[in-house]
Amino acid sequence: MAFQQNGYAIIPQSVSYNEWRSYLLTHGVNVDFAFGNQCYDSAALLWYQYGLSLQTGNGYAYGCWELMRNQNGRPPFELVWGKENIKRGDVIVFDRHGSWYTGHIGYADEDYNGSNYIACLGQNQGQGISWGTPSNIVNQNLTWFLGAFRNTNWTSAPPTPTPGPSAPKVITKRRFPWVIYANKLRNE
Repeated sequence: MAFQQNGYAIIPQSVSYNEWRSYLLTHGVNVDFAFGNQCYDSAALLWYQYGLSLQTGNGYAYGCWELMRNQNGRPPFELVWGKENIKRGDVIVFDRHGSWYTGHIGYADEDYNGSNYIACLGQNQGQGISWGTPSNIVNQNLTWFLGAFRNTNWTSAPPTPTPGPSAPKVITKRRFPWVIYANKLRNE
């Protein structure tokens, strides 16, 4: 069932993009009480989870990268340059060209796939949308890609392999008398 989150709130979640995605998908988030569910709101809610503020510098989504990328790229976030480096869960920022005069910001819902489009989870996006549409997933054109922020808390290292049981030592019988005698002594 869809819900509307108004204002900033700590969201109980683990450190996975999948859980964050399931929280946002089809739901509305309006943290700043301005203009309804804007693309900025769902990204700003993530920064808030870490006691940070997603800054634009000018009130527009593209400013998150163009004007304030160093401030927004503080831990646990890091800067991602180049569309070929996009990973699922990255917060991607688009320039103000095309259909948005403010730019756009949303979550990559897939790794970069070599095409000029990427599945993007975000608000206020898609063809024929009404102003303030809740979160959905649409293909966004990477022509206007500026950069991305990676939440390093969502990047987990592969588990350290634990050594299995050691193989039993195989004693082969030899035909030499001294080997047979040594094996007999070991077994006693």
